[in-house]
Amino acid sequence: MKLRLCLSVFLFCSFFYAQSGAYAQSGSAAEISNTNAGPVNGSGTPQFVPLWVGTTQLGNSGIFQCCGKKFGIGTKTPQAQLDIHAGASNLGLSVHGGNFSPTGANANGADGMHVKAGEGDPSFDGDSGGTGIVVTGGSGTSGGGTGIFATGGSGLTQGGAGGVFIAGDNLGDGIDVSKAPGCSGEGCIAGNFMGDVVIRGTLIATTKNFRIDHPLDPANKYLVHASVESSEMKNIYDGMVTLDKAGEAVVQLPHWFDSLNGNVRYQLTAVGAPGPGLYIAQKVSGNRFKIAGGSPGGEVSWQLTGVRQDRYAQSNPLVPEQEKGASERGYYLNPELFGAPEEKSVDWARHPALMRQLAAKQAGRHAVAADRGQEGNLRERVAASGSH
Repeated sequence: MKLRLCLSVFLFCSFFYAQSGAYAQSGSAAEISNTNAGPVNGSGTPQFVPLWVGTTQLGNSGIFQCCGKKFGIGTKTPQAQLDIHAGASNLGLSVHGGNFSPTGANANGADGMHVKAGEGDPSFDGDSGGTGIVVTGGSGTSGGGTGIFATGGSGLTQGGAGGVFIAGDNLGDGIDVSKAPGCSGEGCIAGNFMGDVVIRGTLIATTKNFRIDHPLDPANKYLVHASVESSEMKNIYDGMVTLDKAGEAVVQLPHWFDSLNGNVRYQLTAVGAPGPGLYIAQKVSGNRFKIAGGSPGGEVSWQLTGVRQDRYAQSNPLVPEQEKGASERGYYLNPELFGAPEEKSVDWARHPALMRQLAAKQAGRHAVAADRGQEGNLRERVAASGSH
């Protein structure tokens, strides 16, 4: 039976209407007086919400009520206010928001679903609100299912976003992403972006590398380089220039160089022959600088560094040494490097409830792995005994 939200609503409405007095119960549970259509007959199982199986006939629906007004669809032991267990190869729940109506009303379509988690107990110091949605992908032999698969809607001028995450107040994060609990090694990643990524803010990382297919063995190897780090917001520019007959050269820089860079520093290297007399004859001005003191026709390798002085950099200067916040003191980004337990991670200080959930997930994975290992060993022993 394909279970959908519309079916649930229909059944609930039918049930509550039947209980509201429109139908008056007569002598027995099997016969209900209906002033419009005559007697209604039928039988059912206690705790099942009734379903009209004919114009005057009632029977069991697929909705079971028990355990303090909990409703189950496909289960007699509901664990939630509404617990749906779909049949084989069926969707568990399908929700469609309403379209705009009428045409020409200049209205947006309705949202498909709203979920609001429960509030924590304000009298308890350290309480947390409930999680809006908890989703777990299904298990499989070759690969697990996706927890959430979201696709934005289409639009004539711009498509909708696949997901929008907004932080809660008081230092909440817009999104927290973790690798699989207990997973370690090169293949354990928290996020995989298959395309360009735009960050309007600061990217903070322990290391920042690039990785490409190895130019000499692209099918079997990667090539990894680390980025150049600095205690300043520094830009690097370099190039080659050939000196004129006077042993001089003017190097033209991009037209935006002066507006972006300040505190410029220089380095010159003669190529092909010594150049002990090389020097910067004129510093950068008007997006150019001048080299002098070289041999006529000689080549020079030059390098310039500049510190960003654009408005964003001025408003958000880099502070190399930063004090940890009060809640993070005594905690570490990598506690294992300092002989501290995992619970001394900054993540535990900032998100204790989330980290407890991840720890429970990891413990559950270990238990499942142990059970599977025991099952595998048992199958091997059975197979071995059968071969004798």
